Amino acid sequence: MEALTKSCQNCKKDFTIEPEDFKFYEKINVPAPTWCPECRMIRRLSCYNAWSLFYRNCDKCGKRTLSMYPSHQKITVYCQPCWWGDDWDGTEYAMDYDASRPFLTQWKELSEKTPYPAIESTYLNLKNCDYSNAISYSKNCTLAIWADYCENVYHSSILNQAKDTADSLRIFSSELCYESIGLRRGCYRTFYSEECDSCSDVWFSRNCYGCMNCIGCVNLRDSSYKIFNVQYTREGYLEKLKKLKLETRSGIDEFKKEAEKLWKKLPYRSYTGDSFNLNVTGEYVYQSKNSKEMYIAGHAENCKYCQFITFKPAKDCMDYSGWGNNAELIYESLNVGEDVSNVKFSLDCIVGVENTEYSLWCVGSKNDFGCINLKHKSYCILNKEYSRKEYEELKEKIIEDMKKNPYIDELGRAWPYGEFFLPGFSKFAYNNSNASKFFTKTREEALAGGYTWNDEVEKQADAIISGKDLPETINKVDESILKEIISCTTCDRKYKIASIEFDLLRKMNMPLPTRCLRCRENSRFDKLQMPKLYDRTCMKCGKAIRTSYAPDRTETVYCETCYQQEFI
Repeated sequence: MEALTKSCQNCKKDFTIEPEDFKFYEKINVPAPTWCPECRMIRRLSCYNAWSLFYRNCDKCGKRTLSMYPSHQKITVYCQPCWWGDDWDGTEYAMDYDASRPFLTQWKELSEKTPYPAIESTYLNLKNCDYSNAISYSKNCTLAIWADYCENVYHSSILNQAKDTADSLRIFSSELCYESIGLRRGCYRTFYSEECDSCSDVWFSRNCYGCMNCIGCVNLRDSSYKIFNVQYTREGYLEKLKKLKLETRSGIDEFKKEAEKLWKKLPYRSYTGDSFNLNVTGEYVYQSKNSKEMYIAGHAENCKYCQFITFKPAKDCMDYSGWGNNAELIYESLNVGEDVSNVKFSLDCIVGVENTEYSLWCVGSKNDFGCINLKHKSYCILNKEYSRKEYEELKEKIIEDMKKNPYIDELGRAWPYGEFFLPGFSKFAYNNSNASKFFTKTREEALAGGYTWNDEVEKQADAIISGKDLPETINKVDESILKEIISCTTCDRKYKIASIEFDLLRKMNMPLPTRCLRCRENSRFDKLQMPKLYDRTCMKCGKAIRTSYAPDRTETVYCETCYQQEFI
């Protein structure tokens, strides 16, 4: 089939469906989408909340628990022990299908009856991670978000095999990292750095590979004892390092300003990835092949329009927003992973889920359609169990009914079989959802698009001290600081120092932070390239490139070839 240009049902802009896209749709037996790739991504991300956390009481045992849902939201929420308990499995909320009404209307009714887990985690393989979200196979983590196989991590996001790490983003197989972004493959004692690989004892550096004992460096390979890309002897380097006083807040602040000036002077590669990619486009893509328009993905094969594949592998997937761990044939789904196959139009379906469609929070289930908060069940529709024959017959009837009698939302948009859930079905307000991290909308814009909004104002305690009055070094502070409420130096929020944070800072000899958790997190996300690609030309050779750097950006951007010729 030839390429087809369509008008997005949502934003009304044209988008193209390529011949290979049609082959994939035919392979998994779904119609072509009616929304463009960007609108589809935003729609998925709006249905999940990893970063906006609240306290509320468990609706089963009454225990106060950290939750993805604010306390005022009218929804049944269980704490982790209660949700994962064996005294219920979801079939208690079973509904019969009514052919006279749109299927999604009935799905929404079921979604308002079942209990939801307070946070998203594989609870049974965690140890001391009660205050983290989107986490699995980890221990001793606090405010670790979207993390697997991590240990002793504080206030960091998008992680795999990170250890003794704080205030960082996109950290993989690295240890003792602080205030860094995009570290991979064995980085150790790497601080205030970005996009580094296999580096040790590195500070304020960008895009360095295999480097040791470097400060303020850019685009280096296999280098040691350099400051601002200038070579020093070992003795000269150590003497200069001592004079910089990087154990003090003032020393860090002063050097950071100088380092970022150098960062901006030297060229950037058109995309952030590695040399192990083959036939790949996107941003932050590693060890992948035959995958296009990807974002924060590793070990992906034959994938397209996918984001946050943070655990290997993922194969033959499209419009899939995290997380992998042996995932295949996933389409228009979010947060589906760990030995999952043939999952469509679903979210939070984990651990062995197969042949599942239009489902939410199913664990270890197979051959289910339109199920919500269901555990280890098969051949279910709207949480009701059927024989295999009854299930197949009713599923086909529902699909035909969805095509003939689609749900129509208040904006007049149709939702036949083949479309992910509509924005108004999300259990999360847009400003609390993952979508707001990557696609900013005003309250008016979100409501106009059919999303909801949380207007609740967070209550703030009175501060005892100001962040600007904190001591210059960690060795001038004792554990009494853990009891203090501190005012942020960049906004009107307040914050406290957590015990795990204090221990990590002492271990790394870092001063206490002067900004609140949200300001620190926002500053990291502000440095991320967003999941949007542009057609540009290399600023050295003029070759056409596909890059996440918008044409109006000030950075000098090189194609892969020019970048390698100059820096590798």
